[in-house]
Amino acid sequence: VLCVFYKQGNCEKGKKCKFSHDASVERKAAKKDLYTDSRDVKAAEEEAKKKDTIDDWDEEKLRKVILSKHGNPRTTTDKVCKYFIEAVENQKYGWFWTCPNGGDKCMYKHSLPPGFVLKTKEQKAAEKALMDKSPLNTLTLEDWLESERHKLTGNLTPVTPETFAKWKKERLDKKAAEEQARKAKETTGRTLFEEGNWRADDESSDEEEDDGTWNLEALRRETEKIRERKEEERLAALHGTPVPVSNDETIAQEGAG
Repeated sequence: VLCVFYKQGNCEKGKKCKFSHDASVERKAAKKDLYTDSRDVKAAEEEAKKKDTIDDWDEEKLRKVILSKHGNPRTTTDKVCKYFIEAVENQKYGWFWTCPNGGDKCMYKHSLPPGFVLKTKEQKAAEKALMDKSPLNTLTLEDWLESERHKLTGNLTPVTPETFAKWKKERLDKKAAEEQARKAKETTGRTLFEEGNWRADDESSDEEEDDGTWNLEALRRETEKIRERKEEERLAALHGTPVPVSNDETIAQEGAG
């Protein structure tokens, strides 16, 4: 009996439906033939389906078989199952084809996308013959390299064992330098501790800090001397007495004498 939901285009059970999804079957009002074993009829239908392959189908027949097997799609995505498309394009799809992605539980659509055109045997044979005659199928790697070599222009260096060895050495040296620069940039505290360079860095830092402290102290003393000298000059000018000689000037005079 033809499924009424399939006839209306909204059966969701697919091949699990107990009614027929073959539009050519119209037996709703026909009485059961008591002289024919229904199991034999079913076996004959199965055998006919085995002989009915995609090689002899047109696009309309293919769409009918798809709807008969899978029913209306119940997926939430518009993506078409890649296994389904591959089976159709490689002529492996048929009445007994099962999707490798979970069978009827596949989340992708098992229906032809809009604009899909099923190629006939003649079209596929013509494409295959055209590909067989294509030079790409007979072109070897050596021939391709030779043809590409002739396309090169300008003053170029030919590849010889010597030039290749030089190029390889420069490449390895550059790679080693880049790796060393990367390691220097990514130096961690643990790496510094293991290498021991942190001791020298700390000592140099301490020396720099000491130098800075000494310089500030010397600057302070020099400033005090200048202030004292100016004060002595002011007092000498105020009282009309000569300016006393400082210790530094006395030492300088003795050294000159």
